[in-house]
Amino acid sequence: MKKEESKEFIHWCILGAIGCGFMAAGDWLLGCIPLQQTDTGLFNRAYYLSGSYGLCKPVLTVGLGAIGGFLYYFVVKALNADIDEKYRKTKTAQFLCGIFTIAIALTIHTWVATMAWFATYLGPRIGVEAAIAAVTAYQDDMLPAILPMYVPMLLVFGIHFVMLLAGKMRYPRWMLAFHPVTWNLLLAAVPDIAQAMQVPVATWMSVMSQSSTNSAIMVWCIAAAVYERKRSAHLAG
Repeated sequence: MKKEESKEFIHWCILGAIGCGFMAAGDWLLGCIPLQQTDTGLFNRAYYLSGSYGLCKPVLTVGLGAIGGFLYYFVVKALNADIDEKYRKTKTAQFLCGIFTIAIALTIHTWVATMAWFATYLGPRIGVEAAIAAVTAYQDDMLPAILPMYVPMLLVFGIHFVMLLAGKMRYPRWMLAFHPVTWNLLLAAVPDIAQAMQVPVATWMSVMSQSSTNSAIMVWCIAAAVYERKRSAHLAG
């Protein structure tokens, strides 16, 4: 990268990390609740169903997601800039999947927040069982539309991961330690690791799992910005 391109790339990474922070903050709002052994899934949580959870929080989550989604464009730009122009078809496909992923992230973010809102609103009004049945129906009806959305999202990061693994980027392979795929898998597995070690699943573990994707991308954006800054300084020196 030339000096100006390097500066621009670092700015993209910083803005992308901020966007991920907004999205992750929404995840934390949804997940920072007292856990019960009966809690399952994204909305079947005693704290929601009791009506104790603030209804303003899912609304705030959606608002934070809108800001984060806007800034996600810079994540897409930064990831795509890592792919050399000689891989034009791959670069174009990855960019298009990235743009679609912005819409997908906003959709899924809103979907999860609305399930929390419905569970909290309906639980005290129609009873826990009826509320679970209603929100479960909403979740199941939406799944056929939601599940295929993960395909372009997986391609965005999968293509980037494979090209880095194959040594077709300017980064050394040890940067895989900071890759979104790596951190997403690690953070999402935190509750499972705790259970395997026979450790009670704490709220922070659930939060780390729920915010795994956004937190993982934020880690990469920061790592990529730091790497590029050091690389640029080394070349200039």
